[in-house]
Formats: sequence, structure tokens, C-alpha cells
Amino acid sequence: MLVEQITYGSANRSRMKGYQVIGQSPGIDASMSAAFCKLAPSHNSIETLPRCDLQDAWGLSFFTLSETHYVVARSVHGAPEYSGRGGFSVVTSALVATGRQLVQYGYHAIDFARTALALGHLILPADDQHQLPQSEMTDKPISLPLPESDFCDSTPAVLPNHAVNWIARETVSLLRDRHKVMIVGDCDALPILTLVFDQLNPSERSTTSFACGLKQSGQRDFRVQFTHETMTPKLKAELDRAGFVSIDIASVLVETR
Repeated sequence: MLVEQITYGSANRSRMKGYQVIGQSPGIDASMSAAFCKLAPSHNSIETLPRCDLQDAWGLSFFTLSETHYVVARSVHGAPEYSGRGGFSVVTSALVATGRQLVQYGYHAIDFARTALALGHLILPADDQHQLPQSEMTDKPISLPLPESDFCDSTPAVLPNHAVNWIARETVSLLRDRHKVMIVGDCDALPILTLVFDQLNPSERSTTSFACGLKQSGQRDFRVQFTHETMTPKLKAELDRAGFVSIDIASVLVETR
């Protein structure tokens, strides 16, 4: 099946400079493009850890773009920032699927993202071509083993399996009680999100927006978010004010060992 795609990043163009839509396929209209720009990350938005190389850092998000369209987006570091602010630009590549298309994946956003990457999508674009083709996806998800750390298990798992399972179960329980969830501490988000979506039914999945690997932002008010920050009383108070129920990974490791 053919889905739409859109890319967003920092560009120095004659008519516009800064973060903007770099490219899009024909099915992306002006309202969809504008809605995407409101939620796409910009400069210095990707969380990085001392144990990870800057160029290996990535973010993943899933959200509703319109009444009929959904986004699965992956953000990575691109070229050095042209504007002189220092660091690298943040480039987001996204696939935009209709509900009728995503239902073929049972609204499982992680299966959709992993299949997309296996097919060569959601990667750093080779150029800044504005007119992009549609992306071809399989009608059903590709069967892949459960991830242990990242998309290709390139690093050892940060958390033991029992902690990953506990966090996923608690997240699902909180979601079903209509809470927003912030998972706080060092972890591999992909295995947790995979188990969360495995446990939700398709209807629940369709409304479970999430972001991982991205710094917290009021613009990205998603239902499940991750931060690698260490839990402190100040952070806990900030999350409470923002309406999040937090899961402190350090506490989970103590309670479940």
C-alpha cells in the first residue's frame, strides 16, 4: 500500500529560513502540513546520553494528524546547523497513513515503524527535494523478533526484562484509567512501547499518542512520553502540574528486583 510522507528540518531557502517542511508527497495538503509543523521537533530537541554517540540518537513519535490521518515520525541529527547556533540540525522523516491503512496493522504504531525501517523508510533524506513520492508499505507488518534495545539491537539492553514488563503493564493500566504517562529515567523506550501496544486493543492504540527520545515540550502533549532525566522532587512537581502520572525507573528497579 502507498502512504504519504513528509520531512521537516532546518533549511536556508530563498523565501524562508529555519525549521520548515523540507519535502512532502502529493497527498499532504496545507492543513496537514501546518498541523505537522506544530508537533515536529526543532533545534536541540533530541535527548542525548553520555553513553550514546550524538549521531546515533533518535526520537520516535506517533500522533493523529487529522480526523482521518495518522503520523509515525522518526527524528535524527542531520548536518551541522547552518544558522550558527552550533550543534546539528534535527531532521524528522514521517509517514502519514489513513485510518483504513493503519487498521491493517491493528493501529500498532511500533509494528508500523519497525516495518517502515526494514523497508528503508523513516531515514535521513539524501537531499532536500521538496516533491517526494509516496512510500510503499506492506499490507501487513513484517514479522520481527521483539526488540531488546533499539531498532537493530545495536546496544545491550539497559533494563532487565522484568522491569520492562512491569513498566509496560503499569503504563497500560494508567492509560486505561485515562492518565497521561511520563516514564522517567534511563531506559530503552522501544521494548517498553512494543509491549504497551501489544497489550492495548486496536481502538486503544489509535488514541495512544507517544514520543520517546525527544525532550519534553508543551507542544507535544502526548499520552505517553519518556525522559532520561533523573527523578527529583522538582521534576515530580513539574510533571504533576503538567497532568502526568510518572513512572520512576529507579524506583521500579528497587521494587521489582
